[in-house]
Amino acid sequence: MSHRRESGAIPPWVVVEPKVTSPSPKNQNGKLVNCDEQDKNDGKRHQEIVSRNEHNLASGDQTYVHEIDPLQCLHIIGGEVVNSDCTQRADMLIVNGQVASIGMKLDVPKGCPTMDASGLLIMPGGVDIATYIQNDLCGLDPVAFENTTKEALLGGTTTIIDTVICPKGRLPLDVLMETRSRVKNVRAWCNVVYRIGLVEITSPILEQTERLVKENKINSILFFVSPIQNEESGPGITTDQLRIALEKCRQWGVVAFVRVSSHCMDAESSTVSSKLEVMFAETRILDQILAVADASNCPIVLTSPQRTGVILTAFQARHQIPPVHVHVSCAPSTLLPTTEHEQQIPSRFLNHLSVGDIIAVSSDHFGCKDAEEPGRLGAVGQRLVAVWEAAVPTGWLDACSFVKVISGNAARITGLYPAKGRITPGSDADLVFWPIESLHHSGSGRPIAVLLRGKVMAREGQLANQTPDNNPQITIDRQPIPDEEPQPQGVYLELKPFPAAVYGPVQATDRLRRRHQYVKDPSPWAMDALNDVLKTTVNRTPDRSKGDYEPSPSSPSTVANMAVKPDPTKTSQTTANNTPSVRMVHGHRDLHASGFSLSGAQVDDNQPQRSGIRTSQPPGGVSRNPLW
Repeated sequence: MSHRRESGAIPPWVVVEPKVTSPSPKNQNGKLVNCDEQDKNDGKRHQEIVSRNEHNLASGDQTYVHEIDPLQCLHIIGGEVVNSDCTQRADMLIVNGQVASIGMKLDVPKGCPTMDASGLLIMPGGVDIATYIQNDLCGLDPVAFENTTKEALLGGTTTIIDTVICPKGRLPLDVLMETRSRVKNVRAWCNVVYRIGLVEITSPILEQTERLVKENKINSILFFVSPIQNEESGPGITTDQLRIALEKCRQWGVVAFVRVSSHCMDAESSTVSSKLEVMFAETRILDQILAVADASNCPIVLTSPQRTGVILTAFQARHQIPPVHVHVSCAPSTLLPTTEHEQQIPSRFLNHLSVGDIIAVSSDHFGCKDAEEPGRLGAVGQRLVAVWEAAVPTGWLDACSFVKVISGNAARITGLYPAKGRITPGSDADLVFWPIESLHHSGSGRPIAVLLRGKVMAREGQLANQTPDNNPQITIDRQPIPDEEPQPQGVYLELKPFPAAVYGPVQATDRLRRRHQYVKDPSPWAMDALNDVLKTTVNRTPDRSKGDYEPSPSSPSTVANMAVKPDPTKTSQTTANNTPSVRMVHGHRDLHASGFSLSGAQVDDNQPQRSGIRTSQPPGGVSRNPLW
């Protein structure tokens, strides 16, 4: 093959510049065009491009300001934006119900309304992870459901995850479709996400549950587990049934919420007669639930525990290797102080809430009964105020941690994050305004204003048009404008399976288990088990000169097998202090084990003593200096 180039060919390393040709008075079709008119159009097009480039939003959004409808935007100034990981003083521009940009000196379209939020914290709208409003146990009333969603919005909660409980003998798909048909014409004031609750497990129920996950976009299921493990009379699901259900949830990408049906235990008063027996039954069933979750590697959320022992057990399960993906959510009533000897003692749940052992606080609002008592602590409208007053002024939580437990973590678990639970460009403009002085003064924490998709819906616990105080004020060109009458704008959200915040660590654990085959027996390594072994173990050092060796540390054995067993023929060779200890690694002495004795006995007295050791290579090397 010839390597010659043809005449006139351009080498490949030469960059050809485009030819600049003068505009021809003729176009491609051969029709004449006025040159002056063409230059005029080109100039207009250039000015339009320049104006677009000058008015780009600060967040990098490609929406042009001159194309924004002033009635669909809101400019918030002077506030302090609070997320679960940071706090910043910045302005905010909301366009078409979403946060368009956050920062200082934003480019705002002319005629855009401005809200002055000076002295206020701007936080994401609350996400209630567990409510029980729509169910047949107390009678579903569409009017009461609408009022309950309004109560949630007035209290700062913009999204609720409502559980529809499927009674025994019913199928979950039928119950959910019936519930949706009842509230079909009801306009919700806040966003609603559906969850199904099961009190029994059968093959038809599992088949319909799979259809709910794949067709109706439900990514969480609540299981009522009975502490009475009797399939005939026990109210709820047994652990054997729960094992089958969790394996299915792991395949479907569903988050399993587990609740011990304590209200069912009250009905079985002949079986469980005292609170102490109830506590023991709950502890025993909790260990079985964690064992089932560990075997299936399915993420679970323990809802509404009444004892801190449940939180401690879940903490230990999360920190074992490989970990059990278990989380805990509690109700606001558990955060109240207790009274002992005429003194108020802070709730022990606050400590776990501050360190992250409790990831979320749910209202557990139950049906129409709670709707008749809107001022009750457990009502959905009092959740944010109850958590704030119990934890923030008292120093257990800061503003960022407050956002995490009332909104951020709940949005992560359900897969709503970052559209919900965070204020960032592109997220929904569901916002709550909170007075900044309430950080240090009890009794002043409350939602000053609530926005749903950028619209002012509530002020001071009432609808926006029903409050005489128009704070924070909205102005256009420094002229105040009155609030319009708000209308219900809540929507029913559908969620995808496998939420990343939950199933990301689960999939990592799968890789860990495939790479390292762990033989898990955590009970022998507990401190109580170690103490029992140490009490029964005699301190003895093996005599290696007689072939007395200990088991290899790599061999899979329990603590009792790895501890040194006493030899009845050599009891006289033990040390005088007779201090128990565990085995030592060959070639090392356990310096932490005290071998002090008044008689002067040492731990290695049974080994032969040598007067000296001759070495051919002394420390520092052989001296070869001929002078000495």
